Amino acid sequence: MTRFHIALIVTALLGAALVVSGNSIWLGAVAVGLVILVGLGVAIPHLSFFGPYVCKGDHARRCVALTFDDGPDANSTPALLDLLHEEKIEATFFCIGAKVARERELAARMAREGHLLGNHTFSHSYATNFFSVARLQDELTRTQAVIHEAAGVVARHFRPPVGLSNPRTFRAARAVGLQVIGWSVRSLDTRIPEPERIVARIVQRLKPGAIILLHDGNLPAERLVVTVKLLLASLRARGYEVVRLDRMLS
Repeated sequence: MTRFHIALIVTALLGAALVVSGNSIWLGAVAVGLVILVGLGVAIPHLSFFGPYVCKGDHARRCVALTFDDGPDANSTPALLDLLHEEKIEATFFCIGAKVARERELAARMAREGHLLGNHTFSHSYATNFFSVARLQDELTRTQAVIHEAAGVVARHFRPPVGLSNPRTFRAARAVGLQVIGWSVRSLDTRIPEPERIVARIVQRLKPGAIILLHDGNLPAERLVVTVKLLLASLRARGYEVVRLDRMLS
């Protein structure tokens, strides 16, 4: 039973009691409270409101996982892969299926160089959270197929676009055999232009087992490389090991 189901049951019981007592003012307050809870559950992965949203690894290990969304991007991903290869770092890339279809060799290179490929839906529509289970399942299945065709691997992890979720998110993911992954540190690298500020934000929120959200899609290659290079130096200076997501969660 999820927190969403518990909230529904509690709301129904409170509502029934208030109807019996004739307290319409408090009945409205309970309804508003449920709406607020659902809204927070949709927007905040850490609440795991609708299902098992994995947002961190083992706190006992002084390690972190780097995850990159919205690629592969021919303008920025190759330079990032060069840096990761040089630094001997394995990362996780949550790939958009349509972009994998266009950049098959980049996806294949990710897998060859030891990186983990995850599912980030086929179209990365900002309306994804309104999709039916069948439509979302189709998005996930198409992405699974194109990742396998291009890179020869089967994705096991799914990150919803923008991190938004609802009960359908978890039903579709279960049907396709995917674990839903969030983050514990959001870099805001698509909003903050200065690499130093991005890294400072990440470091301020660091804890063992952190899943760090970055982007390789739609970012200038030079800024991306500088950001990741600074971040790796900061992590090492603080005694953190960078490990691949699946290994940190195992």
